[in-house]
Amino acid sequence: MLLCMKWKLADATPRKIMTDSGFIAALRHHLQWSHLFDPVLADLHPSLGNLDHVRRIINELREKIFPQGTGFKGAQLLVCEQKLGSPDEQYVRYAESHCLGDGQNFECIICMSRSMSAYLMQAEYVSIDTAFKRLHHKWQEFEIESWDVQTMRFRAFTNSQSAEAHFILFSRIFEIASGDTSVPVQFQHIHGSGFSVWVADAHKGQALGLGMFCESLCAEIDKLCEHEPSRTLKSLDPYDHLRRFFRLCLVHFKRHIHDLKPYTSDEVRAAMLSIASSEIHPDLEGAFRIINNGGKKAQAWLKDKQKGSKFAIPAIYQPASFIPHVIWKASPSSSNGNEQSHRNVNRDGVGLTILGGIMRGMQFDARIEAGRELFKTTGIFSRDQLSTHFHRSKRAVNRQGKSSW
Repeated sequence: MLLCMKWKLADATPRKIMTDSGFIAALRHHLQWSHLFDPVLADLHPSLGNLDHVRRIINELREKIFPQGTGFKGAQLLVCEQKLGSPDEQYVRYAESHCLGDGQNFECIICMSRSMSAYLMQAEYVSIDTAFKRLHHKWQEFEIESWDVQTMRFRAFTNSQSAEAHFILFSRIFEIASGDTSVPVQFQHIHGSGFSVWVADAHKGQALGLGMFCESLCAEIDKLCEHEPSRTLKSLDPYDHLRRFFRLCLVHFKRHIHDLKPYTSDEVRAAMLSIASSEIHPDLEGAFRIINNGGKKAQAWLKDKQKGSKFAIPAIYQPASFIPHVIWKASPSSSNGNEQSHRNVNRDGVGLTILGGIMRGMQFDARIEAGRELFKTTGIFSRDQLSTHFHRSKRAVNRQGKSSW
């Protein structure tokens, strides 16, 4: 019965097997159970009433089924096994460790099907975000989502959020995607086509790693910059690149300001919020002065935006950015799509082992892909309302209106 659970055995516990419909169906069938309530393990044998005994049986079987364990080494074995199968069914594409400059061991697992690679390379507007509930201990789940095609592009599991780690992550992502599609990665401000806008929260390592990746793309490009004709693309540093395509999620931005309510006045918070604009601020320096005179918390907030996170001001204030105004207005202003995707996949399980998280993610992504293909061929969508950027924005406005009451 436990063997029938297959990969679900990676996260099996006595409680979980008793809530697994497949296991219970097999147990009922074996016992020829006819009662309305389900049997318990003790009905199979009295010794199984001891849950610690059951746990030992599960652990012994798990060691046989997963000889490399259910952690990082198990993921590496999964990569090797999938390489021997059909290319179209390859999902776990990369599981390697790197020694970062600070001596930290960075482990990275990339999960991406070939169809996900194709959609990623077609995208123009994307948002990125990191979640922390899916796996146990030190692991985080990183996701990329596109707004213009409305589908998840990619997921990865990492144990570091440094800029160097994100640089490695982005490099491997596009190395795989380009290999799958034979299409080189392109950014609008570098190549004239490709990605126009990336939306993310204010995480420094994430943003700087992305800027470092763009810097690596321009290492040998002598082309003059469109907005700064006196400079070449290879002379731009990571923050210069971010200024040309990177935006901050306004939901995160406003939430962090709201968290300062006990420490700042209404005037100070209004000045903070006024900076996030697609139009020229009537008195930007005046707003900075109000914030700087608003106390220690406000001063720290402003210092972080101006010096600590040098990409932040251009990412929330369009006149300080090199993103064209029309592109800025057309692009999404939040990473709510990622948050929704995190919530959806978390409903399949949280606090999982690495192997369990990978396999549940694969099943989740396979369902999304099946729904997308169904919509493409028959026009049948998974819901009555298409989950477009307009629909999400309209719903967000309605929710904000209700909360203001």
